Amino acid sequence: MAASEGETDATRSAEIVSVTQVAIRSRRRSSDWTIGFVFGATFLVTALLIVTPLASLLYGSFRTGGPGTHAAYTLKNWADLSSTSIVYTLYTTCLISVLTALFSTASGAMMAWLIYRTDFRYKRILVAAVGLSFFFPGFILAMAWVILASPGGVINDVLSDVLGIDFIQFDVYSITGIIWIQVLHITPFAFFTLRGPLTSMDSSLEEAAYASGANAWQTVRRVTLPLMIFPMLSSLLLCFVLSVEQFAIPAMVGIPGHVNTLATELYLLTAFSPPNTGLAAAVGLAMSAVTGLSIFAQRRIVHRRKAPTVTGRGYRVRQLSLGRWRPVAHLVCLGYVLMSFAIPALALIYTSAIKFFVANPLEAAYTWRNYLQIWDSPGTLRAFWNTLVVAGGGAVLGLALGTLIAYSTHRLKPRGYRALDILASLPFGIPGIVIGLGFLWSYVYLPIYGTLWVLVFCYVARFLPYATETVGAQIVQLDRALEEAAWASGAHRIASFRRIVLPLLRPALQSGYFLLFIAYFREIAAAALIYTQSTQVLSISIWAFFENANWGVASALSIITTLITITLMAAVMRAPLRL
Repeated sequence: MAASEGETDATRSAEIVSVTQVAIRSRRRSSDWTIGFVFGATFLVTALLIVTPLASLLYGSFRTGGPGTHAAYTLKNWADLSSTSIVYTLYTTCLISVLTALFSTASGAMMAWLIYRTDFRYKRILVAAVGLSFFFPGFILAMAWVILASPGGVINDVLSDVLGIDFIQFDVYSITGIIWIQVLHITPFAFFTLRGPLTSMDSSLEEAAYASGANAWQTVRRVTLPLMIFPMLSSLLLCFVLSVEQFAIPAMVGIPGHVNTLATELYLLTAFSPPNTGLAAAVGLAMSAVTGLSIFAQRRIVHRRKAPTVTGRGYRVRQLSLGRWRPVAHLVCLGYVLMSFAIPALALIYTSAIKFFVANPLEAAYTWRNYLQIWDSPGTLRAFWNTLVVAGGGAVLGLALGTLIAYSTHRLKPRGYRALDILASLPFGIPGIVIGLGFLWSYVYLPIYGTLWVLVFCYVARFLPYATETVGAQIVQLDRALEEAAWASGAHRIASFRRIVLPLLRPALQSGYFLLFIAYFREIAAAALIYTQSTQVLSISIWAFFENANWGVASALSIITTLITITLMAAVMRAPLRL
């Protein structure tokens, strides 16, 4: 009797399991068409945003005229890439980018090592200061250093008029000036990319070196540094890409000094009469080839890294004593914080508070006029509104598309998901000015050209990898069993995604929205070629005031922009996300 009851219970359990499996399969079959539709729509939108501008750019590189004009086909644009001026511009770009990458990676690695591997005293303060420098827009940093170190700037005037030193003069309008500002701007990126590998490194390897009789500096040179070679090479290539695609810093510093990079050359070919958009398209594709190959090399380095540096064995990291070098380390890090954020911010505050620019602060006439002029300017107020619409609303659209792409490529994996993954990764290797030119070629024929929609679509395409990488990193950590339990309970795939997946993605969604909002809010390269008078955003307004020698209003607008960014994003990160 007991055996019979046991067999009955086993049969019922098997039937329950069978029914559950059948329910799951039934639910999956009934929602296949929904998955196919969502994936197809996601693929189509992604292709339209990324492939269309690139295809239009390729088409334009074979045309004698600009978009919307009657022109013939030609190979002259590609032949002109071998001209002396373009080749020299390529050489200048590579020189600036290589030196910027080397100095940025070295500086970022040094500060990361000081904070996480030594007895450096002010660790939290330095991390916070580097974070502030990271969110300081490049074009505002360049503007501040023009105020400080141009031939008629604050530093030169103080040196000559106040201190009587005439043999030392700074000129930021040079290759050296571009490298200096870009190193200050890109170093925080190198710091944050190297912080993870350095903190997760298996410290037992260093402990073994200490046990073998090596001193602290020998351990750093023979163990720590070799283990960090691959992360440093990866960071070096990424810094190189960031430098190649830089537009605002070379535009503000290089153009006045007649130093052109590929980004500024593309802008000059397009923005001034007579425009040569065909050659600009060819230059843009050449830029994309340089950055794309660098990204490919970086990915290969990451994938070929075979030495494990993270294990399950726990060791307390031994802090290296800096000894008498600690004050030197403090001074070096303090110098970077001053040069990258504090002094430029003070220069902007000073310039925004004077009637007319005077390099000597003791001779200046102070006023609130520059701030009042902002609120009395309808164009500037419209730029504020445009920026909030593009950054706030555009970030929602970009995050939604990035989430669908990440969920499709990491969880659903339907046929064609690899192609979607490649499409979504393409903007990593395409400079912002090139994407902007591509949208100029492809959208000039459409009725939405000249509206904010073009800026929104351009920004979504430009920063799509920010969303896909941020959300995708969280999706791969979610157990599929959570969704299968919902399917077995009768939930549709869409319902399980909304009720199970999205709440678990909340941290990634907030981080993704934060990154996208900041990127959209301060972007200038992608907007430089496609904005109109009615779609001008804050970054373009600041640049326009600065180019018209209205440094006071430009500085005031920069201060307000920075404060608004910090305030809004603090509110966004503190607010609960309701799904």
